[in-house]
Amino acid sequence: MDLSHPKAIADRGETIYREKYKTAFEAEHLGKFVAIDVATEHAYVGDSPDEALELARKEAPTGLFHLIKVGSPGAFRVSYTSDAKLDWIFG
Repeated sequence: MDLSHPKAIADRGETIYREKYKTAFEAEHLGKFVAIDVATEHAYVGDSPDEALELARKEAPTGLFHLIKVGSPGAFRVSYTSDAKLDWIFG
């Protein structure tokens, strides 16, 4: 999968979240934010978007992240990369 395109990052993040995290996170972290590293499939949970991304960037400074508000279908979706050309891609 070519993760150089914003839609590819968002699609991959959505798939990872749905397949690996959605059920458990909606039971345990409702209303929080999760940054999904689309390369490693690791999830970082925070109380705010900034906190989730800060945790993610500490662990994977060059990662590509898709940010989701847990339990909010389609209301909050963002992909983030440290590549300045793709910074803060809203989907």
